[in-house]
Amino acid sequence: MPRPIAIMGVCAPERRAYAERAAAATRRPLHTLRHTDLRSAHTLPHPRTRTGSDIAIVDMGTDADLIHGLTTQGGAQVEAVCIVDARHMIGDLLDDAPLAASVRPGDTRGDVGARARQAALAIELATRVVWINWETVPTAALSVQMALASHLNPTAVVRLSRDPVDDLRSPAQHDGELLERAGWVRALNDEHDPFMRDNRVATVRYEQVRPFHPARLSTALDRLDDGAAGRLVRSAGFCRLASRPGILAKWEHIGSAMWIEPLGTDDGRMGLGQELVFTGLDMSIPRLSHTLDAAALTDDELSAGPSAWLTFDDPLPAWPAVESSIPDATD
Repeated sequence: MPRPIAIMGVCAPERRAYAERAAAATRRPLHTLRHTDLRSAHTLPHPRTRTGSDIAIVDMGTDADLIHGLTTQGGAQVEAVCIVDARHMIGDLLDDAPLAASVRPGDTRGDVGARARQAALAIELATRVVWINWETVPTAALSVQMALASHLNPTAVVRLSRDPVDDLRSPAQHDGELLERAGWVRALNDEHDPFMRDNRVATVRYEQVRPFHPARLSTALDRLDDGAAGRLVRSAGFCRLASRPGILAKWEHIGSAMWIEPLGTDDGRMGLGQELVFTGLDMSIPRLSHTLDAAALTDDELSAGPSAWLTFDDPLPAWPAVESSIPDATD
């Protein structure tokens, strides 16, 4: 049975043009899914037309909630095609711009680096990553781009586009959950095996059993952003801050933008300390590890315990109140 096809990517004109070509070539209807469409179930385009005879191609708007949008169209069964422009693919992943301007406070589309985060997410959710405007880009640069995308999503088919029919012809993987396609998830699960490789592109799993000292972590992040360990493009995983004991946090970074946000109380089932995955260009893994290790608690700090950790200088953005699972010292 033919699958619904979702076209993703942050380059709106190029994505839309590709979606139109794909719809014409496959003789399918074309729908557009915008951020506002996902706010009401009554406005969601259905994969099929009203007659139910054809399965639609859906142009996922630049600021659409990609996870929600793909889920409404069929989840992992959707043919999720990420369109990247070879002329500025890496620039999109390093872009500090918000995804949308003039949004209300708390709307993450207005975050610094939100456009880069959307670009990375589109690659990580894709069944296929397709390059357009690649003909004038040097072969070495294309090799780096394709390897980078393959590291970000080892399950995706990667190809240089010639026409949409050819792009969709080779079989793609539709097993598992949408979020399990991301390279960082696969690396944490010891399943990271990118199809495309390049000597300049690397992915490394970093583990540290000790919590981070928040002030030293802030310094470490500044050093890494300045290139102390190469050009870090993407990192994600789980972390713990000593000054916020008993709370498991999600670590997410793309380009120069960074989010460390609480997931909830930490009952120890997610392991200890830090479990992070880094993907980048020309990375020095020893310098990366050294910089992060310097931010972890020392022997004396660790033995001082949570009551002392609460007194640490903590310049990182505040979190909403989260109940701690650390037992009271008097228990």
